[in-house]
Amino acid sequence: MVGNHSSDTMVTYRYVRVGLVALVVFLLTSLALTGAHSCLQGSISAFFYTRTHAVFLASLCAIGICLIAYKGSRVGEDALLNFSGFMAFIVALVPAGPVDLCRPWLPTVSDPFGAVANNIAALFVAIAAGTGMYLAMERRRRPQPPPVASLPSCAEAATPWKTIATALLSVEKWLPAALLVIAIAGAPLMLWDWFAEHAHVIAAVAMFLAITLVAVYHACYARAAVRRHLARFYATIAALMLTTIVAALILLAIGWHFGVITVELILIVLFAVFWAVQTWDVWDAQDRYPAEAVPTLANTPT
Repeated sequence: MVGNHSSDTMVTYRYVRVGLVALVVFLLTSLALTGAHSCLQGSISAFFYTRTHAVFLASLCAIGICLIAYKGSRVGEDALLNFSGFMAFIVALVPAGPVDLCRPWLPTVSDPFGAVANNIAALFVAIAAGTGMYLAMERRRRPQPPPVASLPSCAEAATPWKTIATALLSVEKWLPAALLVIAIAGAPLMLWDWFAEHAHVIAAVAMFLAITLVAVYHACYARAAVRRHLARFYATIAALMLTTIVAALILLAIGWHFGVITVELILIVLFAVFWAVQTWDVWDAQDRYPAEAVPTLANTPT
């Protein structure tokens, strides 16, 4: 029996969106279980050397796939999603150095199954979260009127929004090529010891900065499409994520042991909340923001 192509495509789109949130739950649950049954590490990266090892690798690689597979509304947003997805792979595959580890554990021939309970428990929690989110969206979400780029409403937008939208548009044409060059340039730099040792942190910062700009894009979309409450929400998320990234870098530099993991957890939760609300916002095909929304906002007279 041949399925409905449009319906199959829509379900796949929704699975990618919901699956990304479930993957964050997968990672956070494993971190919590490891911390509760062993001890808390100073950073999420340090959990690479614990019973969260397999979940750390699997969740980040799967998140990378989801971000790359998801198609942004505009070329700039799509390039940022692809770049952040690629950076997620680097974060997973290039570990941070094993500094100040608390009771580390990695699978060995003599103890290959030590993390199975942790990993499977985290998996089932993630499945429950993803299934619950999908069913809630399907059954509880009310249809929204299709978004439109409304010129009169854009005229009421604050100048900072227009400035941000204009800045995004000014670099959007070259953004995919620029991000590709940055990604490719990282390969030969891995031969430099200092870069190889810090590649994990650099990739993590780059990944979250790209996601922050995606949130800025959605703030612009929502404001231009006359969804003011969502515009404020996306703008707030973008501001909080940027502040948290700066805080993480400062705490990493001064070496505050539990400060780094605190801001990292805040950053991951902010990302999950942003993606979950965005999933609710654009659940149906007609809810996707029109590509012309950002230009309309940017070109509206002050």
